[in-house]
Amino acid sequence: MQRQIKAKGMLAVLGIFLGLSWAAVNIQSVQAADNTEISELSQLMTAGEFVELKAAPDDGAEVIMSYQKGDFVFVTGETADGWYRAIYQDKIGYIPKDSLSLQEIDVAALDEEMAQTEEEAKFVVEVVERYRDQARRSKIWGGVIIVLVLGIFATGIISGITSAKKRDLR
Repeated sequence: MQRQIKAKGMLAVLGIFLGLSWAAVNIQSVQAADNTEISELSQLMTAGEFVELKAAPDDGAEVIMSYQKGDFVFVTGETADGWYRAIYQDKIGYIPKDSLSLQEIDVAALDEEMAQTEEEAKFVVEVVERYRDQARRSKIWGGVIIVLVLGIFATGIISGITSAKKRDLR
C-alpha cells in the first residue's frame, strides 16, 4: 500500500513536471517585464522552507502565492541577482534562489515502481473479469434453476389434474 502511494506520488510529480515542461517551452520571453535578464531553465525544485512567489524579483513585490516546505516548484528561469522565475498554473513569479533545492528524480526507481503498478493493475483487471464472468454464470444458472422449478411445479400441477380426472372417471 505504501509503495502504491509512493508510486502515485512519483507519477503525480512526473505528470506535473512534464506538463510544466510543456508550458515552459511555450514561454518565449527571456526578459521579465521589468527588463531583468533571465537565463532559461526547466527544472523541478523543492521548497526548503515556507516561501512566497512574488510578482517581481524583489523582496517588497506583491505576493502571488505561497509554498510550504517540501512543495514542488517548477522553475523556468534564473536571474543574475539570485532569483528563480517559477510558474504555477498561469501565474509567473519569482522566488529567492536560496529557498529552493533541485528535486532529483530517480528514473530507475520510478520505472520499477511503474512496472510494479502495471502488474498490480493487470491483477486487478483479471480479478474483476473473473468476478464478472462468475456473475454472468450465476445469472445463467439462476435462470436455469427457475425454469427447472417452474417445470417441476407445472409437472406437479398437470400430474395432479390428470390424477383427479382419472379418479373422476372411475
